[in-house]
Amino acid sequence: MSKIFNRFKKGRAGRDSNLPATRGESSNASSAPALSQNSADPSTHAPASQHPQSAGKIGLFELAKGKHDDEKTIDVVAVHGLQGDLYQTWTHENGTMWLESILPDKIPCARIMTFGYNSAIAFSSSEAMLEDKSIELINRLTMKRSSIENGSTRPIVFVCHSLGGILVKRALILAHERSLDTHYRTILDNTKAIAFLGVPHRGANAAWWATFAANSLKGATLGMVTHTALVKDLQKASPTLATISKQFVDRAKSLKIYTFYETRKLSGIVVVDKPSALLNLPNEKLFPVDANHRTICKISSAESQEYEAVGAWIEDLVRSVATNAPHNLPQVPSSYFEVPNRRVSHFFGREDIVTKIDQALSVSPGPHVVVLRGIGGQGKSQVALEYCRQKKDGPSPDIFWIDATSENSVTSTFISISDLIRTTTDQLLDNNARLALVRRKFANWPTELLLVFDNYDDPHEFPNIQDYFPPNKLSSILVTGRHADIGTLVLGQDDNLIELSGLADTAAVDLLEHHSQVKETNGKFGEEIVKRLGYHPLAITQAGTYIRKGGIPLGEFMDIYKQEKAEILTNTPQLSQYRRKLGDAENETSLNVFTTWQLSFQQLLSHVSEDSVAVKLLRLLAFFDNKDISEWIFIEFHRNPVVNKTNELLQWVNQFTDSQQRWSNRLFKKNLVLLHDFCLLQSVAQDADEYSHASLHPLVKDWIHLQMGQSACQQYALMASEILGDILRAFRENQHFQLPLQTKQYLALHVIAQEDNDSEYLGIGCAEVPQDLVIEYASNQGWFAIFFTELGLHNKAEQLRVLVLETRKKVLGPEHPDTLVSISNLALTYLNQGRWKEAEPLQVQVLETSKNVLGAEHPDTLVSMSNLASTYENQGRWEEAKSLKIQVLETRKRVLGPEHRDTLVSMNNLASTYRNQGRWEEAETLEVQVLETRKRVLGPEHRDTLVSMNNLASTYRNQGRWEEAETLEVQVLETMERVLGPEHPDTLMSMGNLASTYRNQGRREEAETLGVQVLETMERVLGPEHPDTLTSMNNLAWAWKQQGLHSKALQLMEECVQLRTRILGNNHPNTLTSSAALLEWQAENLEISSLVEENPAVNNIAS
Repeated sequence: MSKIFNRFKKGRAGRDSNLPATRGESSNASSAPALSQNSADPSTHAPASQHPQSAGKIGLFELAKGKHDDEKTIDVVAVHGLQGDLYQTWTHENGTMWLESILPDKIPCARIMTFGYNSAIAFSSSEAMLEDKSIELINRLTMKRSSIENGSTRPIVFVCHSLGGILVKRALILAHERSLDTHYRTILDNTKAIAFLGVPHRGANAAWWATFAANSLKGATLGMVTHTALVKDLQKASPTLATISKQFVDRAKSLKIYTFYETRKLSGIVVVDKPSALLNLPNEKLFPVDANHRTICKISSAESQEYEAVGAWIEDLVRSVATNAPHNLPQVPSSYFEVPNRRVSHFFGREDIVTKIDQALSVSPGPHVVVLRGIGGQGKSQVALEYCRQKKDGPSPDIFWIDATSENSVTSTFISISDLIRTTTDQLLDNNARLALVRRKFANWPTELLLVFDNYDDPHEFPNIQDYFPPNKLSSILVTGRHADIGTLVLGQDDNLIELSGLADTAAVDLLEHHSQVKETNGKFGEEIVKRLGYHPLAITQAGTYIRKGGIPLGEFMDIYKQEKAEILTNTPQLSQYRRKLGDAENETSLNVFTTWQLSFQQLLSHVSEDSVAVKLLRLLAFFDNKDISEWIFIEFHRNPVVNKTNELLQWVNQFTDSQQRWSNRLFKKNLVLLHDFCLLQSVAQDADEYSHASLHPLVKDWIHLQMGQSACQQYALMASEILGDILRAFRENQHFQLPLQTKQYLALHVIAQEDNDSEYLGIGCAEVPQDLVIEYASNQGWFAIFFTELGLHNKAEQLRVLVLETRKKVLGPEHPDTLVSISNLALTYLNQGRWKEAEPLQVQVLETSKNVLGAEHPDTLVSMSNLASTYENQGRWEEAKSLKIQVLETRKRVLGPEHRDTLVSMNNLASTYRNQGRWEEAETLEVQVLETRKRVLGPEHRDTLVSMNNLASTYRNQGRWEEAETLEVQVLETMERVLGPEHPDTLMSMGNLASTYRNQGRREEAETLGVQVLETMERVLGPEHPDTLTSMNNLAWAWKQQGLHSKALQLMEECVQLRTRILGNNHPNTLTSSAALLEWQAENLEISSLVEENPAVNNIAS
């Protein structure tokens, strides 16, 4: 046997302990976790009913069992609001709990249940959030349904009061996002109907919430910061509630929805008025109720008006679902029309172009590619949008619009599409898997498919666009762009290259007359204007709007135009450099567009000042991704109380708020419409998410930059980066980027747009940039890097962190605290990629400098020391890690005290090192001390407490104390599944720990079941190459080995060793452990093979 195996053969050397990662320490002070802010709800304060024991009761309880022998049994689940009660919310003041005493007699086919959860959660010190309670609802409902034969396939009807409806919506959103998990998918597929009673889909009266929250906060552990955030989250036009509603819309299309809304006041206020209570869905049925927010869910008797107004209709809803049961197949869209809402209000001419496109794409068989080529502003995208619209009106193919500005934009669009077209069996482990899924689906699309690749303007930077074209006979590809070389996509197919030049004479004059609202009898001046503007649609549109707004006779326009053009050429020196990049045709076209746009802009300035909110908005929009700028961005910026907002930017944003500092959709839209009326924006629309969206033509974006000048561009570029950086900071601190994938992809496009701003205006190499601007921008870049890390774009994150580090070194100096933070963050980027050797010298540098500059006992110095210790540990350098950890622990004990949270973290980290060295008794002593302290100080269900319990169980397991380990691990797993959810990394780690204990107890089948579940989920949630995933892979291989599945075990261990060698390095302890096991198994395999050759009967042993 080799030396490497003998080195690890003692004890259970071949098996990894699925050790949970101890709480990591980051030198980035801004990444500290924030308190969760949960919304409370004035659901009920009714007198006690016949269920006085219900206060604080948690769980899912049956009120009526229903007919289990009836195939059409329905599960009805009642969910109270966040400050309600599972019984009293539904109990009338006369003591009648109608869900229990009335409804079962009316619909005997229904099993009726009520869900109770922590009713004071919004005002307690608990870290559980709305999402946690949504997960708890799904988990408890799953267990309740699975306990009955065929119970998991029963249809579900939810009955929700107030914010209980938000909880249910969030649960269904989570079920959709995690639909690969059978439990989530089952709940999603079988939910058939929802009754919403006074649910504030768009928020409710802020005065009521403020009063209610203030009263509820008396004696609570959270202060006014939470109170303020709560009121903001619940008020009308709340972005939080709007985001949930937006995500819910696509999940709700197949549901029957009954919406009940109150018409009476409570304490002088209609808490949830009709506009807020409505989802505005075509499958929604509306019911006004003569009740207030508290009494809308209470019924006194079966003969009462309350039952007639509410109960009878809920009965009708349940019966309608029962009549159509079972419906166990997931609902999928019958067709897709994923096209942006950016069409101009009036489409002129180009009918011949639309016809040419249709003819070229209609030839059988496919696949077909058509290129629509033309200089900027000719309306390529508008023609493509019009073609899509016409196809939708007829026998429609499935249509997807793809941003082809760059390969990054194409992949981002594909990743977003993956969520739309995936099925329950599709494994989406990472972004690469999502790309592969979309390519595979498109290649095998069963019906007609149209893909529009818009704005393919840089084929030299993105030469491989054809890799994204599906080889499908039913597919059609329409590519728009202005570069001459995109014609090579249809080389030899003359009919498939369509050149888009100026409008025809008549169409051009019609377009001018439409926008100017002036119709000439002889057309003389109109023809002169459109000819001078090169028959260019964008320039003609802008000219026509200018003429209409100013009441200018057509005969005077040309003189005004020539004068403005001369002034532009004289007063915009940077224009010559810009025009040198263009061809002759684009040169003249761009100048026409710039001139007509500038005329409209000057006309706007005759109505508002240059310092007006509208002008600043227009200029700021030009520093985002120009294709879709949503009001949501500005709402999110306004609602997050981050202290680093500049006063100027705050004052400007506050101009879109009302007298009570609440965001006003009306004011924001009013300014966008004003800009659009002067033809300064390309489009303004209100999408299904109820936010206003604007777009800018690329030429217009360029001109805004040119006419502002360098200094102003620097200021606005910084404002755009500050807005995005602020939003990302808030999402990181409050939600840890728990955002829908489409939202992340949308934000990523705007973050990527900041790269151009950086290179042009704010980068360290740019001339005459004030140092304070450079430093502020570097701070925002740091948040961009954190966001890219979350998206798995480690290379982009690394590039940004290198830039931030270079900036801070040059401006602040190599020993400035912020420079040290940047060095530490770059080291963390390397650590995320397993590049230990590159991380170590950076961390050593930070530690030494921190000691010299800040002192040996400064908190940041101790964080740096702890980070370096972790790097040593990741490399298996236990003694060096131990030495640093002891030093950190002793210092924190002395400086912070023995029960400080950071001290307990250090104690836990040192115990981890002892455990990895096999010093079980020392590890156990520390772990017991940490666990008891955390239980007392933080509570038994705090995440830190559960980590401590897990660590102690690992120590017991390594000592062979299986029963003690199992008891702790079962307790931890059950708590984590309830508090964190079944797919949280800590939950999966706990499940892996329990599987290891089962394996060591000889309970092989139980160990394998858990091991397979852990590995599959980790591959999907963490990625196939994450160190924790590799630990699960190693453990599952051992489980198969013990079951006698030698071939499967050997194959999995070989894969594990290859990945660990590449990611962790040859000398990492985990690599050595797996390598030792693999060598032993291979030797055993050789021995068995030799025996098989001598005696074939032995083959049964090796199978």
